[in-house]
Amino acid sequence: MDYEHWLQKAMEGIKRTPNNTIFLVKELFQGTEWNDLPRGDKLRFGAYFKNLVNEGTITNVNYVGKAANNSAQYKKYK
Repeated sequence: MDYEHWLQKAMEGIKRTPNNTIFLVKELFQGTEWNDLPRGDKLRFGAYFKNLVNEGTITNVNYVGKAANNSAQYKKYK
């Protein structure tokens, strides 16, 4: 998996997301992009994304906790 490629796509999705919106990583991708990934790649990219958010590399997003389906939830704040 090319993490930088998927991160770029996620950053494009963040730009499209309105401020103060709570979202899941999979919602940042268009069409079936996310669903077409193998489960292991989704989990690894999700952990990678969460680490970038928590370390402040992705500056306009906060981790807010787990959704009912155990997916990580984030909030765009600017």
